[in-house]
Amino acid sequence: MKKVSDKRAVIMRTKKYYAIYCQDVLGGSIFSSTGSSVVLPRKEMTVQWIGENLRKSLMESHDYSLQFNSHSGNDSERAKIIDLSRSAERAFWFGIRDRFGFKDHLVAVSKSAAVFISWEYEQTDQICFLATRGRGGGHSAWYLGEDEGKVFYVSSHASDEEIASVALQALDACQPNYA
Repeated sequence: MKKVSDKRAVIMRTKKYYAIYCQDVLGGSIFSSTGSSVVLPRKEMTVQWIGENLRKSLMESHDYSLQFNSHSGNDSERAKIIDLSRSAERAFWFGIRDRFGFKDHLVAVSKSAAVFISWEYEQTDQICFLATRGRGGGHSAWYLGEDEGKVFYVSSHASDEEIASVALQALDACQPNYA
């Protein structure tokens, strides 16, 4: 069975900001070192900003699965991609920590609602938005049977406003880990 290529992103909402970040696929999801990742104060957020930046992050997501399928790829190249991912992720979250006055980067990440976004772009035009539930310092998907009303779809051909509307609907369906 052929591996389906995937593009991924995440949108997060806290009391202080909205963040959209690009993810690459390498075994699992990793922070993209080259894709678009942005943050904006909550009071400055617009529907247009969400739609444009979600589309951009998804389009810039890279799936390394075929390149490194069954460890057939170069291990040093794989390690380099992971190192670049970790460095970009640290810079992103430390920047948010400093900009919004969080005591540390872990608090900046954990006090949020998050939606996992994926698109099997070779197979469908449907972008999937999965509302998450907070779990301490992170987010997880819902168990089967608990995910009713937590999964949303929109066409990749939809307008930026329509994509943003579905993202906001998914954020509202989250069980955030902030009080």
